[in-house]
Amino acid sequence: MILTDWEALPLVEPIVEAAGAQAISRSWSRVQVPGHWQLESAFAAYESLVLYRCRFAAQRSTPELPASFLRFGGVYYSARVWLNGIYLGAHEGYFSAFEFDVTDVLADGDNELLVEVLSPEEPEENDRTTIGGVWAMWDGMAAHFNPGGIFRAVSLVRSGELCVRQLEATSDHRGNGRALVEVYAHRGLPLVLEGQILPVGFDAPSAEFQEEVWAEPGVNRFEFEFHLPAPRIWWTWDRGEQPLYELTLNYSGVEENVRFGACTVELRNWTVYLNGERLFLRGINYLPTDVYPARASEERLRADASLVREGGMNALRVHAHVAELAFYEACDEMGLLILQDFPLQWTHRRSILQSAVTQAGEMARDLQSHPSVGIYLAHDEPFYVAPPEKWSVLGLLRTAAEVLSPRWLLWQRRVLGPAVMRAISAEDGSRPVIDAAGHPLTTNHLYFGWYYGNFRDLERLVKVLPGFSRLPTEYGAQALPDAETLEEIWPSGRRPDWENLSVNYRLQAGRMMRYVPWKGNREAFVRESQEYQAKVLKHATEFFRRRKYQPTGGTFAFMLNDPVQAISWSVVDWRRRPKAAYKTLKLAMQQVLVCVEYPEDSYEVGARISLPLYAVNDLPRALGEVTVSWDLCLGDTDVASGHVEVEIPADSVVEAGRATAILPRPGRAKLRLRLYGQGMDVGNAYDFLVMDAARVHKTTADTRT
Repeated sequence: MILTDWEALPLVEPIVEAAGAQAISRSWSRVQVPGHWQLESAFAAYESLVLYRCRFAAQRSTPELPASFLRFGGVYYSARVWLNGIYLGAHEGYFSAFEFDVTDVLADGDNELLVEVLSPEEPEENDRTTIGGVWAMWDGMAAHFNPGGIFRAVSLVRSGELCVRQLEATSDHRGNGRALVEVYAHRGLPLVLEGQILPVGFDAPSAEFQEEVWAEPGVNRFEFEFHLPAPRIWWTWDRGEQPLYELTLNYSGVEENVRFGACTVELRNWTVYLNGERLFLRGINYLPTDVYPARASEERLRADASLVREGGMNALRVHAHVAELAFYEACDEMGLLILQDFPLQWTHRRSILQSAVTQAGEMARDLQSHPSVGIYLAHDEPFYVAPPEKWSVLGLLRTAAEVLSPRWLLWQRRVLGPAVMRAISAEDGSRPVIDAAGHPLTTNHLYFGWYYGNFRDLERLVKVLPGFSRLPTEYGAQALPDAETLEEIWPSGRRPDWENLSVNYRLQAGRMMRYVPWKGNREAFVRESQEYQAKVLKHATEFFRRRKYQPTGGTFAFMLNDPVQAISWSVVDWRRRPKAAYKTLKLAMQQVLVCVEYPEDSYEVGARISLPLYAVNDLPRALGEVTVSWDLCLGDTDVASGHVEVEIPADSVVEAGRATAILPRPGRAKLRLRLYGQGMDVGNAYDFLVMDAARVHKTTADTRT
């Protein structure tokens, strides 16, 4: 039975016991559950404590169904629960379901359920008290958004003397599987658990197991091993199929089901091996589909996963949050490999340690059946971070010192990170766990051309320190959405309100002005910011792909989407209208890429360019002999061209000659590339200017400035 009749009121301080609610004289307001209190007019700008009440009619246990449970699908951020004046318990953490045994508390007839929900406002970015990730003062979303509330369904569940709370299954690519069963028993009793594993929608051998166990009163956890004969293996979409199996568990005539895939993910020297085969990750950071998760429908969640797949990418990073179930199911079916963050971001108070350990275990327990979840990441940027509007010399020096400091100096890295990693591995030892994102020589964040320097400085640094490109997990630049979307927050015909755009919509105006100056024209500002973002992402993505396995194991652009109205690093805006960079990334992320070492913005008349040509093949098969051609157009005239025949091995990067030409006169130049043959035909293009020497020197100086 789903509980639907809810009301709520704000609290100044926590109630001590259920009787305290009776003393409140203020009126209750009707609220939607599942939902978020900020979506209710009575609580639109509220943060902190809200007391929920639900009155419902029920019957006590029957001989056939003697047990009753209250199951909460999800509460942001923490909850304390009373039924009929009896305190049931508490739960902290938003992404995991929890439940209480109410067999002896449930009344025949009328019942009253009280749920005190806490969703506090964080004091500041580097003093966090909750494990909220992007909802805890992340710099890409205005701080006033708070998803507090009972945002998934609350159910009264009837069962026999045994209730299965959790059923998960995993298997490696050889068919060696493990089933995890968590049951709640009201009394000690013997059990016979029967498992049957069947392929979903394809022909393959099935498997079965049967285990006799003894369940003690309370929570019991059992693990069983099984073997899939001749398993059909789960791959990313660019390497194979995505077959799924279903485990059906039968106990005393009751059935529970879970789907899983057979695959193995390993991380060797920061390169992923999927089912024993090396795989280059072409990925992007995914943010919540909606700032209020209750509004994230299955259709919208699947659409966001499709944007990754249609963009030519085989991987994504679920950035500083745990997504809704339908998103993981979509990634399972679409063949997208996930780098899954635990929602620790920046620095936290030491008081969160035990809760972090508990929640990390819950995350791994909940996600382990999904073959798309390939790698866990324990902490995003475990050091002091301040957004640009709060930059100071001392703050930047502190960030630099903490980024470069040894692990033992920082509590976040010495204690918190390892504890979270151990908790994840204890629940799911089948997947790699990375300690953190943002480490300089491993999971680097490389914001050249936004937070520092010129975007071409990335190449200059990595040529000196190759390890900086080992597994980049963030890079990019902000861009405005298209004019129609922008109309919602910056109507056409109005001068920009920089403070409003910064505070409420997270535009980093100072950074934007450095790279894309405001010239008084809103439409031009939109176009130029999108062109600049596309250029930054094209340069870095192609550069990382040219360095495949030397040493780069993959690349994750920042970022796919906005959860709410914002001017951010997204390549599709909150209305899911693509920016120019989405099309650019789609080209740069295709399985077979032809590219050159990125040209300069401008050259002098009479200059000789000589750019190395590269063919990048992420396919697991050789392309054979193909033709790589290029032509250079200046204005409306072709001024140079060339081609070369070259063999392209499987999963390789091949330097295929050079594009060499003399630039005879000023004008707009376009260098077009093409790789074709053996059923393959892909292209690429680069624009630059040819100018008189004086103009080139001035443009270069302006760029450096």
